[in-house]
Amino acid sequence: MGETLEDLLKQLNVVLDAIETGIREKKFPETIRLYVQQLDRRIREFLTAVEVSVQENTIQTPISPSSRSALYNLRKAYYATLSRLVKEAKVDKNRSLEEWKKAVSKIIEEYDRRGLSETPSKIILSYEIREEGGTKYIAFKDARIFYFELEGILRVEVSPTSSQAQPGQATSL
Repeated sequence: MGETLEDLLKQLNVVLDAIETGIREKKFPETIRLYVQQLDRRIREFLTAVEVSVQENTIQTPISPSSRSALYNLRKAYYATLSRLVKEAKVDKNRSLEEWKKAVSKIIEEYDRRGLSETPSKIILSYEIREEGGTKYIAFKDARIFYFELEGILRVEVSPTSSQAQPGQATSL
């Protein structure tokens, strides 16, 4: 991590401490307390995302348009990692594949359980190399699913003949 990112993370932790203190000591007006709590949650989510994204021994997908495509990208990344670790660390391919099947089944179950199968997402799967009975293999620790929901809808008039909405005037979708 670069110096500027480290500085930003330190500053965000200072902001979080100020928010916690302000909420605990009731320094924020009741009318904005909810917004301050939402800011606290968003900063914590950002910090978690940064922390997880830079961890070693992870297999990561890009943001994908659905769970199916995220799992496809995870599979490709897994097999690339497996091929590399078979050569470099002498992990057992078959035992590692058994662990992979268990892990991916749990990820699919979680997508289905939460109804996120058509939601854009990114998966970060963390692993370690274990040894059992003289056999090294890839063992998975946990998976983080970053899912992205609709933030809002913006209407943009693109027709030169359409009337422009006046400020404060509602437009229908």
